[in-house]
Amino acid sequence: MEVKLVGLILCFLLYLSAASALTINSVLTNPSQIAPGEVSTIELGLENNGEEKVTDVSVSLNLASVPFAPELSSSEFNLDEIKDGRVKYATFKIRALNDAQAGIYKIPVQMSYKEGEEVKTASSLIGLTVNSPPILDVGIEGGLLLKGSENQISVKMINKGLSNVKFLEAELKRASYYSITSPEKVYIGGLDSDDFDSAQFKVYFKENAPSTINMPITLRYMDVLNKEHEETFSLDARVYGQEQAIQLGLIKRNNTYIYVIVVIVLITIYIVYRRIRKAIKRRKEKEE
Repeated sequence: MEVKLVGLILCFLLYLSAASALTINSVLTNPSQIAPGEVSTIELGLENNGEEKVTDVSVSLNLASVPFAPELSSSEFNLDEIKDGRVKYATFKIRALNDAQAGIYKIPVQMSYKEGEEVKTASSLIGLTVNSPPILDVGIEGGLLLKGSENQISVKMINKGLSNVKFLEAELKRASYYSITSPEKVYIGGLDSDDFDSAQFKVYFKENAPSTINMPITLRYMDVLNKEHEETFSLDARVYGQEQAIQLGLIKRNNTYIYVIVVIVLITIYIVYRRIRKAIKRRKEKEE
């Protein structure tokens, strides 16, 4: 029993000697999320949990495998000492590379210090989030829209942001001067940065509709960090009446009915002419 107790005590003492006196007790990043190409300040709280001061403290960030680089400073920070039970702070400035993909990155942190005359090392990980808010824009693609008829409307969605979006869905809202004759919701899916896609809707505009109609459309999607977004945009649709479109040369007048009337008149004249001619011929035959 005494042997087991001595063994447990030795293990506990070995654990205490192996445990690092210096630990990271807080991580503060400003801004909390960094966009590609932007700079972030990282402040690490270094706490001395030991029973004596530590000296020659060196803290470094290992940026070899992450899309960051030091900004106007080194990736190493030095402190002369940290007294026992005290906290001091190491500050770094880093820049996210322009081609950094959105996501959460783990940055290895290496620490070395002296405890008495013994040099000790410790390591840890901190997380840094790269993200840029999606910037979506919408507009109606070219096409003539006419009152009193069904129109095919193409809504173009452009991702002007630096990050991709996913699960994109477009919903065209109903309003007073038109009715939607196709499904109101169109699923797009993923839309990469600097890319575009289109959603097609069929819309019937009423005869009494004004020349410009406001058409609300709602976009729902998730960013790369799985945060849900919902935005509503106002589309201004230019709508023309048939006569107005003809006068402006946007469409040609349909003259088919005129041609039909002319043909009918000519056929009628021909039939009447034939009958008159036959009647005259019969009269002459009787007179002979």
